[in-house]
Amino acid sequence: MKSHYDAIVIGSGLGGLTAGALLARAGHEVLVLEKNPGFGGAASTFERGGHRFEVSLHETTLPGSGADPKAAVFRALDLDAHITFVPIETFQEIRSPVLGAPLTLPHGLDAVEAALAARFPDQREAIHRFLRQIDRSQEALAVFAEKHGGHWWLGHAADLPLDLWALVRDMRSSLSEVLERYFGKDELLKLVLTANLPYYGDDPDRLWWLAYAIAQGGFLSGGGYYIKGGSGKLTDALVEVIRDTGGEALTGRRVTHVLTDEAGRATGVRFQTGADDVAEVSAPVIFANAAPQAVAQMLDEPLRDDFLAPYAGRDPSISLFSVQYALSRPASDLGVTSYSTVLLPDWMQTPDDFRAAAPLLGAAPGDRLPPLIAVDYGQIDSGLAEDGPAPFSVTGVDRLENWEDLSETAYAARKSEWIGAFTRRLDAEWPGFAAAVTSAEMMTARSLRDVLGTPGGAVHGFAPEPPSKLLSGPPSTVRSSVPGLWIASAWSGFGGFTGAMSGGAMAARAALRPL
Repeated sequence: MKSHYDAIVIGSGLGGLTAGALLARAGHEVLVLEKNPGFGGAASTFERGGHRFEVSLHETTLPGSGADPKAAVFRALDLDAHITFVPIETFQEIRSPVLGAPLTLPHGLDAVEAALAARFPDQREAIHRFLRQIDRSQEALAVFAEKHGGHWWLGHAADLPLDLWALVRDMRSSLSEVLERYFGKDELLKLVLTANLPYYGDDPDRLWWLAYAIAQGGFLSGGGYYIKGGSGKLTDALVEVIRDTGGEALTGRRVTHVLTDEAGRATGVRFQTGADDVAEVSAPVIFANAAPQAVAQMLDEPLRDDFLAPYAGRDPSISLFSVQYALSRPASDLGVTSYSTVLLPDWMQTPDDFRAAAPLLGAAPGDRLPPLIAVDYGQIDSGLAEDGPAPFSVTGVDRLENWEDLSETAYAARKSEWIGAFTRRLDAEWPGFAAAVTSAEMMTARSLRDVLGTPGGAVHGFAPEPPSKLLSGPPSTVRSSVPGLWIASAWSGFGGFTGAMSGGAMAARAALRPL
């Protein structure tokens, strides 16, 4: 290792790796320091008993669809040569006792409209207007995300006011407010439209409408895709860009301090290479792929308050639990027909009931189970299983307080109880599932806190809540009060793979200007 680089990346999540790879491709020497044994954070896979399991990715949007900012990153880094996106046939299947027969939502807004109108014929017109608002919101954002010439603007002049109105009218609205406007008291239809809400949060009253419209709308209109071989393939490709251009990426290095000069400018980092070994390396640019609260602890105490001030009052996002199953036979043999299936329990009658889901895991399983999102990686060519059945997973909302005060023994026992409860639930839906399980491993908000170092085990950076001011949007910045220190992660914008990579790209652009 050298003593000086052009840029140092703290952490190897997708945001930091994107920022580092873009600077490396621009001709700068980059050093990545990762505290864990492997790169990628949540964007990775792990192996147990000869099986490969996905840590986080269920599906993402295809780069280049709509206003997806991943497209520019993929072009700049030539990632398409290394990454294969596998299409997912349908968006999701929803199962609930209050719904009756399962409902499958396809891809394509017209097809979604037809499927919903067939099940809710009295709401046909409201469904059309609701989906059109999602479509117009996406179109408006795509306009601002791309460069257009004069002829384009003339040709689209008639539609633009409607698109912009769709964007502006609900700039400060919550998901609940928009659903209420279109569907009134039809709680079942609203529950169907929010069936996979756990991916984004657990309170529709506090979920920003536009965050939902862009994320959910991207899947409904453009379809979902999985990265063949697992999300770790994307991580590996970004690390390869950095190394191929003369940079270094190292694991087992925990950054403990961001070094600053007398003017308060970032000049390098101090990190641990072992239990007692400490080293320092300098650079004029530091990318922090970490939560602001964690970065603040790396700064000299006089700098911390100013650094944290922009984030005051912002809550971290929801956390998630997941159970990874290895099966002795394909899940399709047991009756599973969809890649993604949402299992809503009978006690859930309205989207407001999602608020009661996460606290359930704070005790042993009882009469109520939380909603589950089940994913069968065997429904597609996932590349996770070379021999034998592909893995199967279930996910739902979680909170750190459910687990943080438990001893290791009690923690393991509680997880085992919940694995048993989830397995029985899956067996009731698809008889024979329990007998096919050969192993099951559960990750909780506590697991994510320990591995990712995020407050509360947050998975999406800050919670996507409605902004406080019209046209402001939630605070989204890569800049910090420390010159030379940039936030390159989901914490600089929005969560998910797209949000993290977008945050990294914004940080790279900002850092390249003075360089």
